[in-house]
Amino acid sequence: MNGRRAHLALPAAALLLLAGCAHPENYRWSDQAPPQFVGTPRPPTDSAFNVWDTPAVSVYSFPTATPTTPDITLRDLSDRGQAALIQAMTAAGADPTGIRDALLKAPKPKTEATEDAVNVEGAYKRTLVANVTKGWNAVPGERLVWTWIDVQPVNFAFEGYTVIATDNQLLNIEQITNATTASANASLGKTGSETTATTTAGTPVSKVLTDVAGSTAGVGGTLSNTYTTTASINQQYVKLGADIVPGELRIFRESERNLDVAGNTLIALTLKLAPTKWRGVGMETSLRVSKQTLAKPDGSLNDPADVTFELMQNQAPPRCALQAIVILHYQTRRPRDGRSYVEGEQTVTYARASTVPAVVDVVPADEVRKPAWRVYAKASPKIALHASGPFETDLPIDFASYEQARNFVIWLMRMGPKVLGKNEPVIGKTGLRLTSGISDQPLFTGDYFVKRVEDPANLATGCAGMRTRALPVAPALPAPTPEKK
Repeated sequence: MNGRRAHLALPAAALLLLAGCAHPENYRWSDQAPPQFVGTPRPPTDSAFNVWDTPAVSVYSFPTATPTTPDITLRDLSDRGQAALIQAMTAAGADPTGIRDALLKAPKPKTEATEDAVNVEGAYKRTLVANVTKGWNAVPGERLVWTWIDVQPVNFAFEGYTVIATDNQLLNIEQITNATTASANASLGKTGSETTATTTAGTPVSKVLTDVAGSTAGVGGTLSNTYTTTASINQQYVKLGADIVPGELRIFRESERNLDVAGNTLIALTLKLAPTKWRGVGMETSLRVSKQTLAKPDGSLNDPADVTFELMQNQAPPRCALQAIVILHYQTRRPRDGRSYVEGEQTVTYARASTVPAVVDVVPADEVRKPAWRVYAKASPKIALHASGPFETDLPIDFASYEQARNFVIWLMRMGPKVLGKNEPVIGKTGLRLTSGISDQPLFTGDYFVKRVEDPANLATGCAGMRTRALPVAPALPAPTPEKK
């Protein structure tokens, strides 16, 4: 009986031993040697990021790359169109080389004076970056459960955006298998003895029967039936979703078990200014040089009537950064002991909080207004060279680069009496007239120089007038407590 009990106790002991075996891959550290957390980090000096110890968000943007498209050539015509063109050119006496060149080169439009051709600076194709970071106060196993990033434009609006499709994800929590087995066993036990026979030599033959105990004989059988069912437990969560209107953008992300939402989100959109809502400030209008050809292929300078000097009326905003108010709303999951990777074994605290509203530069000031250079006469260093088109628009000339403006000064000085000292001399083939910018004042003689367009003295006031939303008020600091003597 004792042997049978010992026999039955062996499987039970084995089961207890298996149940007590821990999987080390489920834990961050051993229970025999808990980690030691030492050291206290400090924020870098003069850091652009104000928050380091708790969750924080950063929002900025960079120009969206525009794919280049090849120039349209005559080869883009249909087969019939190309055949008709070749036939017409052949009838006009064109040789095969001329026909080939015509098919390969992009057609050039004729230069014509256009009325009200105005380029308005103020629409910016950008890729918005919203980056969320956890603070260094986070403990092992702590994660951000969800985040809301709220972006409220201060002096611009969202326009030309694409509706962002919600990115739903599915997390497999567990695969459950349930097996039910029914069985029946039957056996016929051993006999009490076994009979053997011994033969003794001699005549007559005799046989001796002997009983030997301990042998077995019997019949056994098993009947069983197994029924198995499986099921999956899944949890859906929103990896990325966004709401966007002209005056606000909010980005939502959430996570599930053992996942986090720290990281960045990229959204391509267009930002646009709203000059009609400005107060005490407006766009500055000028004539921006889009193309100039001052020299011939052999290097000699063109006469005033032969130069190519194409201008486009341009409206530029003040050089003020495009700003937005950014707030991060978030929920954290903080385990009391982050040793286990299995979240179901953890005792945790869920906490919700929001960051202090922060004003950030979404587009830097130097990218809001294109840089420009102007040409000044030393005799009048405050007023730049102007131009007047066929529609009587006398405006300052903006050059896109310093080299472009310098080359124009060199050409202007080389032309000398052909241009300088004259009242509104005509240059180019579009009826463009150069002016000194001063009424009834011919172009000054003498030297000219190039200078980058400067900001007005009241730039800060102009930037304040561009705001369509009030800036958040910074929380008041507590008054110092007087020391007790």
